[in-house]
Amino acid sequence: MNTWGKKTIELARTKDYLDKLYDIYPNDPGLREVNDRILSAIRKSFENRDCKQLINQLLDLEKFPIKDSYVSFLREDRNAIARNPKTVRRICEVLYKAGFDEVRDGILAPKESNRARGQQFGRWLKKNFKLVSIDDFIKSKKGIAILDGSDKQILDFSNIQLNLGLSKMPDFVGKANGKYVVGEAKFLSATGGNQGRGLDDALKLASNTSGKAYKVAIVDGVLWIKPSSQEFKKIENASVTVFSSLLLKKFLEKID
Repeated sequence: MNTWGKKTIELARTKDYLDKLYDIYPNDPGLREVNDRILSAIRKSFENRDCKQLINQLLDLEKFPIKDSYVSFLREDRNAIARNPKTVRRICEVLYKAGFDEVRDGILAPKESNRARGQQFGRWLKKNFKLVSIDDFIKSKKGIAILDGSDKQILDFSNIQLNLGLSKMPDFVGKANGKYVVGEAKFLSATGGNQGRGLDDALKLASNTSGKAYKVAIVDGVLWIKPSSQEFKKIENASVTVFSSLLLKKFLEKID
């Protein structure tokens, strides 16, 4: 196991690891925010049984209130609403049967934990590190800087400038004393299942041998105190750099 992984074990097993980690990953991602005016308009369409308008209003929101395999198609092609009246009516009947209160609760439901965790890490980066534009990032020679930009801009920079060959945007692209660092951040509240696959994604990036950047897996959670778990054993046997987000600043400061 790498030195930074050993430092994480010490932190997780002997220090106030959870207290500090809460600053990065608060437990409650909170309800989604939707303007009261929008909710009132949705209620009106619901009560008037204006099916097409209701569907369009709900598709404008981040979260559709019910799970239905056909919703993503309608979201991508709004013209399909007029072409598929039976499908639209079927979805509306499910909504009407649920009642407006349940529909509203579905609209405002907290984000799924995996998505929320990724956004929490991003917000923590913005509060604790200097985020800069692509031009300033390239020019940076001293200190620590984190690349700021859209998902596409960051992915393009990773693949065009750093030649990493990634299929999705990494959780952060940093620069420390002129050296590039790319990482994937994961919080594992349990071991096994989807949580284990999240770790695999982080380790895959950290083991990428392409391009001109340090690659790291930033991993937090219960696996650090479960040496018998598959996830801990993967880290223990890995030849890549894996450590807690709480050590990120110290890691970057050590790069020269």
